Amino acid sequence: MNTAVTATYAIHGLVCVVLLGVAVGNYQTTGDPLSAVAPVLMSILVAGLGVTVGRVVKRRD
Repeated sequence: MNTAVTATYAIHGLVCVVLLGVAVGNYQTTGDPLSAVAPVLMSILVAGLGVTVGRVVKRRD
């Protein structure tokens, strides 16, 4: 695995952690579990995008 793939995974992983933090903050602030759904779904989508981009970058090199 080269550095571009590693950087792609790291950046998308950090964004996922931030989005999950937002989800936890929303839940703690409102007490409503539905307020955490949107950031969690966005985190899942960003993780999937990171894996896809990582595969494309790996295949190009």
